[in-house]
Parts: sequence; C-alpha cells; structure tokens
Amino acid sequence: MTGKIDAPLDIFKILKYILPTSSSYAELLCLGFAIYFLSKDKNPFWRITIWYLVIVIVTEIAGRYCAITYRTNLFAYNIYTLFEVSYVTYGFYTFTKQYADIKKWIIATYGAIILIYITFTAIYGIHVYNAFTISIMSVVFVIYGLLYFYLLLKDEDYIDLKFHAAFWWVGGVLIFYFGSTLANFFDDIIQQKFLGKYNTRAIIYTTLNFFLYGLWAYSFICRARQRK
Repeated sequence: MTGKIDAPLDIFKILKYILPTSSSYAELLCLGFAIYFLSKDKNPFWRITIWYLVIVIVTEIAGRYCAITYRTNLFAYNIYTLFEVSYVTYGFYTFTKQYADIKKWIIATYGAIILIYITFTAIYGIHVYNAFTISIMSVVFVIYGLLYFYLLLKDEDYIDLKFHAAFWWVGGVLIFYFGSTLANFFDDIIQQKFLGKYNTRAIIYTTLNFFLYGLWAYSFICRARQRK
C-alpha cells in the first residue's frame, strides 16, 4: 500500500470517510455554536475552545482518511490526545482557580500524564493506541469534575446554574469521561454485544459525544449571556 490514489473511484471512497458521521454532526454543530457565541470573547480559554474544536474535526477527517489510505489511523488519535489532555486540563484550571488554589496539583498531574504518554509511546510506538494514558486521563478528569462541583456547592454566592457556563462545560466533561471510563472497564463485554447491526460500544460513544458537545454548545450560549 503506497498511499496513492490510483483511480477516480478512490476519491469517492475517501470522501465517504471525510463526510460527517453521527458524532461528527455533533462536533460540527458545537464548532458552529463556538464560532457564533465565542468569537468576540476576551477570555483566553473560551477563545482557545474554538481552535480546539477545529482540531477535533481535523483529527476526525484525518483519521478517516488515513484509515482508507494507509489502513491505520491510530497515530492521528494518539497525537490528538496531547491536545485533548492540554485543553481539558486548562479548562478545569480556569474554572477551579476562583474557588481553590490547586495550580501546583494540576501542573503536577498534567506533567505525570504527559510523562505516561511519552513512556508508552517510546515503548510501543505511535501506531499503538495509547489506551493506558487515556484511561488515566479519564479518571483524573472525573476527579476534577467532582472536585469542581464540590467547590461550587460550597460557594455561598448565589449562582443561577441554568445560565452558568462553567457548570455546563464541566457537566459535559464529567458525563463523557465517566461514561468513557466505565466503557473502557467493561470493554471486553460491550465489544461483543450488538443492537441489531450496531456495535454497542459505538452506540455508547456516540451517545457520550452528543452529551459532551451538546452541553458544551449550551455552555457557549451561557457564556455569551454572561458577557452581556
């Protein structure tokens, strides 16, 4: 396999992988909300969010393209993991620093995850899915999410949660990574289960993606409302 496109039919085959899937629709919609509601935001985190979502979509396209062209796409998702852990960690730091000074803990944990990522990649290579790092990362994000909600509950100031952007952003992250952690734990079981022609694992992750990007999109609306 050389990676060359040998015939016009190959172009249509590749386009099949580039066109949106069910999860990609959620990602594209979320990006649209981010551009519309966050493009004028002065806060660095919310502005970075737009570019992060661009990276998410580019990774999906690159992953599908590499799958059909090179018969492997794991390296694309392994590279994306670095952006994922960096962005989500920065988000939790942004939202928790107003309640507690845990900057040193967040930096130390982030450094440990990156070290685990580098060690795994050095041993197994970039073409082996870095499931170990992703599992550790998911557990850490669940802990961060629970910590944020604990600090939010202790806050004596009145907060209207219906329009509190951080609440919905963290909520999306917590649901997604808690669900992902459970799915990874029972992976051997759910991989063998099918609902009709659909793999149960694919259904679970598609549902989690809709929760994540749906709640994020709503958080962008809340953020725009806060600015006003």
